Amino acid sequence: MKPALQLARGKPEYEPLHLVHHILVLDAFLTKPLDCRQHVDITTRFIDEVLSVLDMQPLAELGIYPAVDQRAPGWSFIQPITTSHISAHYFEKPGRMPHIRLDAYSCESIDRDQLIDVCHKHFSLGDWHATFIDRRIDRQAERIVIDLTGVGKQVVSECRLSPTTPSNKTRGDQCVA
Repeated sequence: MKPALQLARGKPEYEPLHLVHHILVLDAFLTKPLDCRQHVDITTRFIDEVLSVLDMQPLAELGIYPAVDQRAPGWSFIQPITTSHISAHYFEKPGRMPHIRLDAYSCESIDRDQLIDVCHKHFSLGDWHATFIDRRIDRQAERIVIDLTGVGKQVVSECRLSPTTPSNKTRGDQCVA
C-alpha cells in the first residue's frame, strides 16, 4: 500500500490506486530434482527473493503442503500477497523429469523476466512454457496475452496473442523467435 501523502482534515490522502492485473503462468521441467526433504527451506528462500525482487508484501503466512499421493512426490505452496498470490506445485513423477507449475497473480505490475530469473535461480529451469496476461475488464482496453517458451532463464520465443473479438473474427498473433 502506498504511504499517506498528507493529512487533510484528519484523513490521510493516498496516491490514487491504479490497479493492473498481471498473471504469469509457468510450466517448467527442471534440470535436476529438488531435495524434497528441504522443501520448506527451498520454498521459503524462493518466496523471500520473489517478494524482495518484485517489491511485494505478504498478506498471510506462507503455506507449504507436502504431496500426499506418493505416486507423484513433491509439494505445493501458496503465498498470499497484498495484491493477490503466488502458488506452485512441484512434482517428481517417477520415470519423468521433475517439473514445477507456478502461478503468480498481482494487482500490481509483475516483471516477468525478473520472476523467471528467480525461478531459474532456485529451481534450475530446463525447458519451459509460460503465459503472461495483462488482464483487462474495460471493453475498450485490449487484454494482452503473451505466450512464451524458454530454456533456463532465457526466453526463446515470444508470441503476442490477439484474442478473437466480435469485430475481429480472426486472430492476429505476432510471434518472434
